[in-house]
Amino acid sequence: MKENRILNEIGNRNPFSVPENYFENFANQFEAQIALKPVSPFKLLRPWMYMAAMFLGVFFMSRIVYTVYADNKIADAENYELYVMSQVNDVENLEYFDAEVSETTNK
Repeated sequence: MKENRILNEIGNRNPFSVPENYFENFANQFEAQIALKPVSPFKLLRPWMYMAAMFLGVFFMSRIVYTVYADNKIADAENYELYVMSQVNDVENLEYFDAEVSETTNK
């Protein structure tokens, strides 16, 4: 019932319209819009420059990550050596270094 009332108010008219001679002039307008225009060299090289910049960014970021990783690895080795040395008492440290010195002088 409600649908019939709305349909009677609106009727069968089409709310959309097409401009005059649209279909007759469509092909000509379309060709005019896509006609070949001169393209600047910068426009042709722009995608390649973007790709080169992206690869350089990836390279530098990976280099930074690798440098941080290598520095942490060296710091971990140094910390391990300090930890081992802290677990040994002073007398053992002196005996170890005395043995090292005597081995190098006897060679």
